[in-house]
Amino acid sequence: MNPTISRLALRALVGQRRGLVLIALPVVLVLLAVVVRLLTGEPIGARGVLVEVGLAVVVPLVALLAANGVLGPEIDDGSVVYLLSTPLSRYVVATSKWVTAAGVAVVLGGGGLALAAWVGGVSGRWILASAVAGAIGAVLYTALFTAMSAATRHGMIAGLVYALILERALGSLLSGVRYVSVQSFTRRIAEVVGGVDMPVDMGLTYAAVAGAVVLVAGVAFAGWRLANFQLRGDE
Repeated sequence: MNPTISRLALRALVGQRRGLVLIALPVVLVLLAVVVRLLTGEPIGARGVLVEVGLAVVVPLVALLAANGVLGPEIDDGSVVYLLSTPLSRYVVATSKWVTAAGVAVVLGGGGLALAAWVGGVSGRWILASAVAGAIGAVLYTALFTAMSAATRHGMIAGLVYALILERALGSLLSGVRYVSVQSFTRRIAEVVGGVDMPVDMGLTYAAVAGAVVLVAGVAFAGWRLANFQLRGDE
């Protein structure tokens, strides 16, 4: 990991309007939890607000914006060639970019999910599970979306297709999708850690191993892709 690349990536990420959207997403989730609790006078429905909205929508969108923001624009405008002309390992570049995106996504996605659980008045176990799920989801999603951003200039679209169509739409229709779903891996692990009920028909070992594969393979693929990037432009 290179601190300079991470610092520049963070500056580019928070210094754009993309940064405002990143902050707005968890804020909207927290406001939703507050409104629901005020209207009902009772603690929010943990599964409805925290899982179906927070973990299934807000966390992946935050991760997608973060991952695409640290790498996508450089590939789009061709300025990545200047970064790749430095004597740095492409894998170091990819890891540094991912660490920055994951850090931002964990703070905003995981922190926002935990804060929404707290203001929503749910139990302490759900607050813990929300923080764990948000953090794990942010880490895994950013690894996957960083790989997509490195693979294609349409990384944002590819990420939306995965999160909203594959996981959300097809996941509700085809039970087998859970075996390639980051959300399912995250829910299964958080369920065990937090001691709450996030029903997923999947073994803990599979969820942990699959999550590790997504993490390592995503970052490694991004590094490989950058290592094979042609200075004259490869798209």
